[in-house]
Amino acid sequence: MKELLVHIIKSIVNYPDDVSVEERDSVDFPGLTILTIDVNESDKGVIIGRKGRTINSIRDIITISAIRNNKRVRVLLKDDRGEHHSEEEDMLRDEI
Repeated sequence: MKELLVHIIKSIVNYPDDVSVEERDSVDFPGLTILTIDVNESDKGVIIGRKGRTINSIRDIITISAIRNNKRVRVLLKDDRGEHHSEEEDMLRDEI
């Protein structure tokens, strides 16, 4: 799934060489894989899209791929503002 995510992201950004995706296992939720996207600062708007439609579509594609492979995946965009939240807080905030 990481390779699929990298391919999608590199296809839509202006600086594909600056794209990196970190893959790690969740500490709070066993069996969940976290994929964190890091792109050039000027490409963050491209990734998010209007009203978050682009990032939500990317998440949907990756989620479908994960379901087909009997896995659980969470896609996050790296935040350079220095804010750090636990994975549990992020997931709870998304459910509200």
